[in-house]
Amino acid sequence: MSERTSPCTLPDGVPLTVRPLEVTDAEAVVDLARADEIESLPEAMTELVDVQRSWRTPGADLASRSLGVLHGDRLVGYVVIGRHGRLDAVVSAAWRGRGLGRALLDWARTSAPGLGAVEVSQTVPVESPAEAFLVAAGARAEYDAWVLELPPQRRLVDQPLPRGHTLGEGAAHEVRAVHRVIEDAFGEWPGRRPTSYEEWSADFLEGAESAPWRCRVVREPQGAIVGVAMIIGSDDGMLWVDELAVTADCRGLGLARALLADSFAEGRRRGLARCGLSTDSRTGALGLYEHIGMDVVSFFRHYALELDEPIRR
Repeated sequence: MSERTSPCTLPDGVPLTVRPLEVTDAEAVVDLARADEIESLPEAMTELVDVQRSWRTPGADLASRSLGVLHGDRLVGYVVIGRHGRLDAVVSAAWRGRGLGRALLDWARTSAPGLGAVEVSQTVPVESPAEAFLVAAGARAEYDAWVLELPPQRRLVDQPLPRGHTLGEGAAHEVRAVHRVIEDAFGEWPGRRPTSYEEWSADFLEGAESAPWRCRVVREPQGAIVGVAMIIGSDDGMLWVDELAVTADCRGLGLARALLADSFAEGRRRGLARCGLSTDSRTGALGLYEHIGMDVVSFFRHYALELDEPIRR
């Protein structure tokens, strides 16, 4: 164990071992996450690239921020403490009811203060075993979140841009401006904590999946970036809009809709017939996405537990 984290106490009589996760565990983590998702969602969502992206960001030290539970050499549960105490945690269905979830949560809450967190939190499917576990542990609901999809047979009508504005790929010299537009827009959300340029660039500008076409920008007549969509193509044939932001002074001009239409068209040009994104109740954008023809396909809730709160037992 890292000196910044605490030992994990497993339930008595359970033939398991624990250790920090390693980069080579990524596929096993994806398998566990996908098996967990298909219990409560229409389809599994986690892909290997998702895990790889989160594990390569600055500060993503698996030795101090993660714990895997193994039966022999098989991973049956894990927890990763992300930025600001955000948890990614799963226990295999076959091993639930034996106290593993409680042990992992206890470990995360004990370790989180040494990692600079004041709470632990996780976003989980509504009416899932994970939600029931967190509610029973005393976690409080903070906001709702949704995944939406534009069905393959449905298209967005092109949205004209205001006079003098242009839309296209972001250039290499513009990436810091892109990050600033996103941070300024997302920083308006209640309780949202900043993402540094180094963290953002490790997520979006590095890795085998990085490509110029992933960054779509709207420029105003003088060339300043006033709208951004960061997109990616997933292994299951979906164009995914990771981030969508418009500067405060340019909202109401149709830029978000233009960026979505452009992003989805770009995906379909690349053979990605499905188009999706996620949003939550802090943004107030759900109605916009439904109005342009997207359907809610999955419903989530974000739960948090402050570190000085007692866990219900």
